[in-house]
Amino acid sequence: MEAPQSIFRDLANYLSGRVFLLILGFASFPLLTRMLTVPEYGVVSLVLRVVLVLTVLSKCGFQYSVNRFYHETVSEGSPAAYRRYYSTLIFSPMIIAALVVVLYVAILLLTFRHIQDSLLRWGLLLAPALVLLRVLQSLLLGFLRNEGRSRLHSILEVSTKALTLAALICLFVSPYHGAISFLAASTGSEACIVFLQLRLLARRNVLHWRHIDWSLTRISVAFGAPLIAYEFASVVLDSGDRFLVQHFLGSTQLGYYSAAYNIGSYFQDTVMVPLNLALLPIYMKLWTHEGPEPTQRFISNALTWFLVATSLLTCLTLLCSRDVIILLASRRYLEAYHLLPIIIPSLMLYATHIFLNPGMIITKRTGLMARLVVVSAVSNIVLNVILIPRFGTVGAAYATLISYGLLIVPMAWINQRILPLQPGWQLVACSWIAAAVAWFAVRHINIGVVVLSLGVRFALGSACFACTLLALSGRARELLTIARLRLVARSTTAIGVEAPL
Repeated sequence: MEAPQSIFRDLANYLSGRVFLLILGFASFPLLTRMLTVPEYGVVSLVLRVVLVLTVLSKCGFQYSVNRFYHETVSEGSPAAYRRYYSTLIFSPMIIAALVVVLYVAILLLTFRHIQDSLLRWGLLLAPALVLLRVLQSLLLGFLRNEGRSRLHSILEVSTKALTLAALICLFVSPYHGAISFLAASTGSEACIVFLQLRLLARRNVLHWRHIDWSLTRISVAFGAPLIAYEFASVVLDSGDRFLVQHFLGSTQLGYYSAAYNIGSYFQDTVMVPLNLALLPIYMKLWTHEGPEPTQRFISNALTWFLVATSLLTCLTLLCSRDVIILLASRRYLEAYHLLPIIIPSLMLYATHIFLNPGMIITKRTGLMARLVVVSAVSNIVLNVILIPRFGTVGAAYATLISYGLLIVPMAWINQRILPLQPGWQLVACSWIAAAVAWFAVRHINIGVVVLSLGVRFALGSACFACTLLALSGRARELLTIARLRLVARSTTAIGVEAPL
């Protein structure tokens, strides 16, 4: 079947891209935390969250329509169909984005004098440019996913991050380093890549406002409108605590909390983003051409190995959180390290939603998805209001964990009624045992040098996890054997020797 081959290829491309992004993130994060003060870092984090909220409203759910209606719209394969599809799903969302930005700027100018932090005021003024760029980037990358151009997708994402890192290095050695300079440099870096993507698409002669299909626009809005509430609530669920930490505890504690959360997000994205990018086009294609059973089987297998990966990642977090904070953010952020063992399991729990919402996406029950996330987001706000004044940033971290649980449990129950999944629970249970064994075996190892301590704990923890899992699970040993045979086959093919049958 084509789907497994496709997902392995796409996963390899997306995962390699995430590895490079992780490396670039680990290079830029220490520069940023050393270039900015803790309060400045908190303000930058807050501005980027505002950008995220505005981007969600501006996209109006069109990024989901990009994937949902691709095969239906261009199935005839005619040039007119391609022009109609691409023109509609570029120009229609940009019209909405422009309206959102104009409204935002009007509200900001009316309330400008009431924002007491001058740094925050000027940062918020830069937000609209980033919003428009990120709306365009989301749509353009979605096109590449539909076309199966996962390698180019990863190259463009890595190029954006690399340009931002280059700009950050220039700022770091210049006298102009500061929060506003960083936001401006990020805007310029992202603009370069977005304009390149637009240029590549324009050369295919598929973009012109006259080719907008307003019926496709209406269908896309009807499909995506409930997803605005879904994605907006997701942003509130993910970012609402940042605003409340700022309100109750101030910019310094926000800086600590944001540093821990951002490090956790790097690890989450390494696992979740490649899967999320590869899954949606493939399970939509499977559902369209082969039906429910192959789709269920495919998603169940992907969920199984995702849960195994999260077991390893959670174990390594418990072992390495203190060293990671010191290495990436410096000792002045050391107060944040005790948050990572709460935040990273929370983010891993939330990441499972990409396997639990396909049934609702396929059957177009997006309104139900939105209601689930709204309830979870409201719970998150209420929990933060209760817990932050009493327990500080630890309260915010636990509020995140609880509210994600309130989302995932009902989502799993509903999905089982629509598209029942059968993950390999025996393998998952073995991974939990392997994680516990690795933690107990490595937790007391401590070397005075931070880099060496981190490297030793990471290597020994990973090795202990892998050996225990292979000892306990026949399915893991089977996968290792298959991977070894494929590697041998590729190696022999590469040197011109026929692989044994």
